[in-house]
Amino acid sequence: MTKNIFGIPLLIGVLFIAGCIGGKSVETSYLRVGLNHGLETACEKVRSDLPTVAVKRFTSLPALDRETVILASGPVLTPDYRWSWEGTPSEIFDAATGPALGCMKHYEVIAPYRPGADRDLLLSGEILSFEVQQSEANIFKGAVRYSLWDGSGKRLLGRKLVEASIPVEKLNGRAIAVAASAALGSIMSQTAAWIDGYSKEIDH
Repeated sequence: MTKNIFGIPLLIGVLFIAGCIGGKSVETSYLRVGLNHGLETACEKVRSDLPTVAVKRFTSLPALDRETVILASGPVLTPDYRWSWEGTPSEIFDAATGPALGCMKHYEVIAPYRPGADRDLLLSGEILSFEVQQSEANIFKGAVRYSLWDGSGKRLLGRKLVEASIPVEKLNGRAIAVAASAALGSIMSQTAAWIDGYSKEIDH
């Protein structure tokens, strides 16, 4: 009889925990960012007369190399499982680079990078920020540190930190996606301008 009395609360606890574990979880919404909104086809023609810049795949630290949207409070990064990107930030930048740099005046872009492909310049980028910075006014922050190499990848020609900060109107999926798209577009535009301005270093 005593065993039954002690067993009832234990059974109730087990059932409660099972209900919590098996209960409905938060459903993730996937956010589309960048040039996928309206596919850009204006600069798809290959210009074989121009020198080439090959873009290596982007890298980032593990905390940012995930699909989950990151909310940051100062230096503290917290994943918010309500929203996820279509891919990791590195994959998003990889997909955006070709169309974004395809309209440069002085270079033809090879993106993604193909080992062994002929190239005059080699560009690598590390993503330092791709998150919502929370404060009185929420801001989407994107930042990439680039390294520009000669075609062999052995001689470093230049470095550049490219950043973009875009206000987030509301802390919801649509507003975050819009701000992230604007930040990505700004970073890609700045990148194209920097690389295209390097043309004087190449003897045509």
